[in-house]
Amino acid sequence: MSVKIRKILPLWGCLTLILCAFYTYVYVINHYTLVFWGDQTEALIPYMIDLYTQFKESGFTLWNHSIGLGASNLVYYYTILGSPSFYLNLLLPTSDWIPYFIPVLDSLRFFLIGTAAWLWLDKLVCSDKAKLIGALIFTFSGWAMYWLHFSYFLDAYLYLALLLYFSEEILEGRKKLGFTLIICLSSIISPYILYMFSWLLLIYMICRLFMKYEKVTFKFFFQKFLSVFVYYLLGVGLSAFALLPAGLMLLSTDRIGSGTESLFKPLLGGDLIRVITSLFSPVINDYDYNIFSSPFLKLDNRVYTVYNYSFILFVLLLPQLLKIKFRGKKPLIITSLVLYAMLLFPVFYLVFNGNTSIRWSFYYIVFNAMLIAYILQNEEQLDKRLLAVSGGGCILVLTGISLLSIKLGWTTEINQSVIKRVCVVVSGCVVLYTFSLLKSKNKFCKVLLISTVIAEAVFCMCLRVVNGSNSLVANSESWNEYQQKMLNTDAVDFIKKQDSGFYRIDFADNSSIAYNYPIVKRYNGFTSYFNVYNHETRPLYDNRSTDNWFLGYQPSKFLLKSLLGSKYMITWEDNQFLIPHTYDLIYESSKQKVYKNSLDMSLGYASSKISGFNILEDLDKSQEDIVLLNSIVIPEAMNNESNINDIYPLIAENLINSGFPWHEKEGYLFVDYSQSNPYGIVAYEFYKNGKQVKYEENYEYGYTAIRVDQDIDEVYIYCKNFNNINEYIPVNVYWISDKVIDQCFSRLAAEDHFENVLVSGEDLSADITINNEKKWVATNIPYNPGWKVWDNGKIVDVKEVNEVFIGFELDEGVHRIQFKFMPSGLKLGLGISFGACIIVIFLGYKKVKASRYCK
Repeated sequence: MSVKIRKILPLWGCLTLILCAFYTYVYVINHYTLVFWGDQTEALIPYMIDLYTQFKESGFTLWNHSIGLGASNLVYYYTILGSPSFYLNLLLPTSDWIPYFIPVLDSLRFFLIGTAAWLWLDKLVCSDKAKLIGALIFTFSGWAMYWLHFSYFLDAYLYLALLLYFSEEILEGRKKLGFTLIICLSSIISPYILYMFSWLLLIYMICRLFMKYEKVTFKFFFQKFLSVFVYYLLGVGLSAFALLPAGLMLLSTDRIGSGTESLFKPLLGGDLIRVITSLFSPVINDYDYNIFSSPFLKLDNRVYTVYNYSFILFVLLLPQLLKIKFRGKKPLIITSLVLYAMLLFPVFYLVFNGNTSIRWSFYYIVFNAMLIAYILQNEEQLDKRLLAVSGGGCILVLTGISLLSIKLGWTTEINQSVIKRVCVVVSGCVVLYTFSLLKSKNKFCKVLLISTVIAEAVFCMCLRVVNGSNSLVANSESWNEYQQKMLNTDAVDFIKKQDSGFYRIDFADNSSIAYNYPIVKRYNGFTSYFNVYNHETRPLYDNRSTDNWFLGYQPSKFLLKSLLGSKYMITWEDNQFLIPHTYDLIYESSKQKVYKNSLDMSLGYASSKISGFNILEDLDKSQEDIVLLNSIVIPEAMNNESNINDIYPLIAENLINSGFPWHEKEGYLFVDYSQSNPYGIVAYEFYKNGKQVKYEENYEYGYTAIRVDQDIDEVYIYCKNFNNINEYIPVNVYWISDKVIDQCFSRLAAEDHFENVLVSGEDLSADITINNEKKWVATNIPYNPGWKVWDNGKIVDVKEVNEVFIGFELDEGVHRIQFKFMPSGLKLGLGISFGACIIVIFLGYKKVKASRYCK
């Protein structure tokens, strides 16, 4: 057994103790699962199931029709496609095993992160104790605890530790290709990760150069920088096949901040409190993670604050920097101080993260771990009086901010109960740390110090799964219910058996776990939960469906959905949502029902009835839907007049908390607040002869459809602001009858439609016969620059029609249409990666040849 392995064995033993203690909860108490409600259940698990199914069954394609209205499959590079741990799931026999495999992968990740962190610290310090404690604190830091629910960030954290290790090696002129490989892998996992790593790498390299060398001239610095930068670029080049298309997707979105925050406008109020208290606050969840100050209360909230908890040991030892001397102390302290000062100004959040998020908190973990390691390396220099004072000071500060938070209402009631628990346990850790360091030469105290670190790590992990009295993870009952809903495909299977065409399914479920039903249940739908998607569809969603990246169930958008190919609707047996009159029940099981629409738009249609985009100006979103239902909207401006007022009359304008007489039935009242404030909660009352016969309240973004199918003589409508229930929103109310809808559907059904549609991911083909005259074609494929279209073998000039969909003109006659998707930048990226790969092989060959020559 090598010396290095013998030295690292204590770390592996400590990791085993921590993980065994924590996962006892998983395997004994929580029935073999550790599944976090929120991003993990709504996004991560569906992502893994979808990609697992693609790789193991249907094959990976470049376009995924199940992500919203459709998107490039390379959006998965922002979650798990570049995550190495995901591919271990492919060893499982079925996707049902994936959630149960999460604790196994987490344990493996923590072991690897701890080992990589130890190897990095081994390059900095000689003390085995310093390396052990530094590695444990790095492994179970606030950043790692925050991302316990999202595996690809923990994979990135492993890459971070390896990047730090190889950074030390390349500064000494060794393992340059290892450094290149880690840059490549970091880039593949996500462009975000590469961006954040790059800034850290620059800061870290500058700090380490000044720590290692007493005199750093500009020439020396430039030579070192250039030698590292060349291999950095080589790593980026290797990853270009993923980085370039993923980066271009990101640049097409609004996910990158505009940088408008002022450098001279520091954080105040709650933001400042969260920064100051971050070193005392273990992470307790992924949304309200600072126990002392909540961003959801009425305090300043310009940014989410840092999650940089590095155990209370870091705060306890920090004053020792006044006494301890070691090589490179000054540049290390200056770098740390500058970084912490940057936390006070939102502009640096924009610089390091691209927006005001705080994913770059790991910068602080890196330098905190370094400071702890260097202090423990020089343990003999500890000032014991200062240590005792700082121990008492830690407890006083912790108690003080706990009391202030509770008394002044800085945080939520749930967090207040957590504060009491944290204050007691962390104060106990301070006492044990202080005692063990004061008696550091005693063998028992050496064991006590390590044991306290282990205990605090277990405590931090347990805090992450239980917020106050609320469990953040699924128990056996809630997990079974989740599985029954997420994995039940009976209704979808029934539809697929009887219909092999191209269509969309609308699933009547507005719960957050339903956003990603389409990718799990394998159907083309409308909902999705992806933070990067086909951003070309944004104009269709704005003020109509959502202003965020997640798109939930929208029952009132049934007219637009019918146009976009909604042929079937699935509901649960206890459905409370609107079932439009055009849908008929065709299947019923013990838990689900299936309805079929009278209109089948398939892949799209051709029509000579067109309107210019200018017709949509100043219209409410529900009015726009009526325009789209009655004509193809092309990008050119036209002088045509709209007749929508005849079929979709305005009944009440700017109605605020009021009513009107109404006698019509067999139709729909559309309450539209898309232009005033799309966040509307609509409540309505039906009256007959002065008596209330119906009352309902619904929240739906943009506008709400109300079914009228009973005799009434008066309607009252109230629309409250979802974000401020004391504010009423003015609405416009429109009417459309069943008869008019049926007429619109009949006209659409009589148009020229695609036939013989064949779909295989990024490849589609279909036939269409254009009758009588030249017509415009509107497809149901959302526009993306990567799509190319051929008509009978000839390339077609593609336009955006109906706001966001692929459209083109066709002459009279029979046409064979082929669609092909190639993500922008993919071909160029593959070429760059191939060239970089040749260079790496050449450099590797030269190194092997040189080493053989030396022997």
